[in-house]
Amino acid sequence: MSKMEIAVENWYPIKFDPDVEHAYALQLLQRFIPLGRLATVIGLVAFIGFGFWDLMLDPDALSKTGPLRAATVLHFAICISVSFLPIIRTSPRLWTYFMMYTYLGVAILFPLILAQLPGGLVAGVGGLTTGMIFVPAITNGVRQASIILGAYLFAALVTIALAGGTSFEVVNAIAWTSAGVGFAIGFAYLLDVINRRAYHLERLFEEEKRRSEALLLNILPAEIATRLKAQEEPLADSHESVSVLFADLAGFTDISRKMSANELVNLLNDLFSRFDTLVAEHGAEKIKTIGDAYMVATGLQGSIADHAEKIADLALGMQEAFGDFRQDKNVDLKLRIGVHSGAVIAGIIGKQKFSYDLWGNTVNVASRMESEGIPDQIQMSAETWQLLSDRYQSTPRGEIQIKGHRPRATYMLDGLKKQAV
Repeated sequence: MSKMEIAVENWYPIKFDPDVEHAYALQLLQRFIPLGRLATVIGLVAFIGFGFWDLMLDPDALSKTGPLRAATVLHFAICISVSFLPIIRTSPRLWTYFMMYTYLGVAILFPLILAQLPGGLVAGVGGLTTGMIFVPAITNGVRQASIILGAYLFAALVTIALAGGTSFEVVNAIAWTSAGVGFAIGFAYLLDVINRRAYHLERLFEEEKRRSEALLLNILPAEIATRLKAQEEPLADSHESVSVLFADLAGFTDISRKMSANELVNLLNDLFSRFDTLVAEHGAEKIKTIGDAYMVATGLQGSIADHAEKIADLALGMQEAFGDFRQDKNVDLKLRIGVHSGAVIAGIIGKQKFSYDLWGNTVNVASRMESEGIPDQIQMSAETWQLLSDRYQSTPRGEIQIKGHRPRATYMLDGLKKQAV
């Protein structure tokens, strides 16, 4: 698209889908209502103040124009009161009719006041044009402005004619009001272009903001993401009791040699996506993946007393999901899972490509529970086993020697106990 075409296109209002159009109209309405009240208050004050203008044209004018000005003030007061009704705030179409009613009242009462004054229909007809200046600011586009201004102009001219206006006075009124209507409609068009483009940019900004938030939440817990956005530094927490799970694929190195890059990535993406779904379902927190290893923790958010049971349920779910995955993909792989519970330090490191991670002996032991585990089994430490209720079925494995640690008693998590019928 050429620069000329872009420049021309910028002068056309953006067209929205029906749902977006409705949301846009509702947003504008929240701005129109206070502006409409302001315009009505200004009109009310003006009609009271111009009572002095009546006296300048006719010292005895108030006996004739006073009741009409009082009726106009009452009309404005009613309009201000109606604008506070809840239904007005939720109905853009009703707002059009409401504004039409407001302006029709002015279009009828104002010429009737002028008709009571000598030369009033000539000297004061410019006031009809003044009232139009608010229309573009309280209407949604040319169509809505045209409906209100058309009704306003027609009612004013008919009232002038019926009130005894001469041909000159009617023509003079047409000249004044037609010019005002033309200006107001042109201004309404310009505002429509500006408002729609501004709303479109706001939606794009909000969409990008949501996308950024979603990406941030993909790598950080929600609470941590909030604190990071608040520029909290350093961002670190100590947790006295959490459960950490490591899962790793046995036999992955062998089959990876036989796969292309795309096949390998798609395979891992499929498996880890299944695990991600389970993590979300069990209220756990995915920490990271390292090659074909998967790390998860529970108990990091709030006071979670049952973090060990949550990690146990997750481990059993991962084991079942892996069985389905292996059957679907027909791959010769096995899944080792290791779990340990204890204290950790959690925090964010890095300024660019930052990561949320866990540190401490608990993490090291959980990793050893996995690496020293048995393929297709869930191995857990005695610390985790002691936190589980009796609804879990487990088998003692005995003490095993793990690198860098004393011998540890371990258990194999077999599943849930069957409920007695």
